[in-house]
Amino acid sequence: MYKFFSFKRDGDYFILDDETQKHIRVLRIKNEPFLVNYENEFYECFYNFPNLAKINKKLNINNEYGYEIVVAIPLIKQNHFEIALQKSVELGATKIIPFISEYCDKSNLNVENKYDRFNKIIKEAAQQSFRNIIPELSLVHSFDQILDYQIDQKIMAYEKEETETNHNFKGNIMFIVGPEGGLTLSEVKKSEDKGVKIVGLTKTILRAETALIYLLCKLSNF
Repeated sequence: MYKFFSFKRDGDYFILDDETQKHIRVLRIKNEPFLVNYENEFYECFYNFPNLAKINKKLNINNEYGYEIVVAIPLIKQNHFEIALQKSVELGATKIIPFISEYCDKSNLNVENKYDRFNKIIKEAAQQSFRNIIPELSLVHSFDQILDYQIDQKIMAYEKEETETNHNFKGNIMFIVGPEGGLTLSEVKKSEDKGVKIVGLTKTILRAETALIYLLCKLSNF
């Protein structure tokens, strides 16, 4: 069943934005029901031309982990950054924080000029993966701001660490991965001093977006 987000309600109707209306026309949805997510809850609806969704019934659907899952993504090449965004949303992230570390490619520092595009990717990924929420995309943080972020657990992937992630994670957590050039020894040491747990992933060197997927797949829903 098709799924869309709506941010406006008028009585028994949700008001659909221009992008959703266009999508519905492309899909040729007419008399079949579809789902609308409004304020993190799902409703079964029917389309009323041109921009309304008539509410049929509210549904009891919750596809969230129930705890905060933050991913800290370094400023990497745009196509890799967009993959990291999409996969992080699909795998349950609730907040995404881009950050600058020492080995980040400085040509990627214009990331904030692309926030409209990135938020569209996040919304579409949340819609496709049946999320109750649209994860938040934060402004760019410094590495120190990432380390000072207040959350119960912080896990950092580091290719030279021999301790592997052989267990599942649960609870409010932040996952941190490095850029293409990796993290410096001083950054890793500073992270340890701040209470960040340093873990290894595989015997091979992973891209940032692949490392995030690996870590997010270690989340426990139980």
